[in-house]
Amino acid sequence: MRFQFPFMIICLAALAACQSDSPSTTAGHPVAAVPAAAPVSGPPADIADLVGARAAGGETALQSRGYTSARTQGLTAFWWNANSRTCARVTTAQGRYAEVMTAAPSDCGM
Repeated sequence: MRFQFPFMIICLAALAACQSDSPSTTAGHPVAAVPAAAPVSGPPADIADLVGARAAGGETALQSRGYTSARTQGLTAFWWNANSRTCARVTTAQGRYAEVMTAAPSDCGM
């Protein structure tokens, strides 16, 4: 047990020495850092209130807020807002919008 503490300090020092603020390289070529994608979750703020809305009225509301239908897949529709560059996934159940979530732009074909 006496030797664990110095061993941990040595390991931590070795790990700290491995960190670098310089750009990564692959085969001698710099690799650009790729920013992490924004998480795709939760409803878009401008249409969050549509959860529970009747589907027919919800479509009208989506269109009036700048969304256009991108595609449908069963009871799930994907809507694209070109102004905000937002893709929304809307799931219908029993004639109402059961879920409104942000989706990846690729889900809307963008």
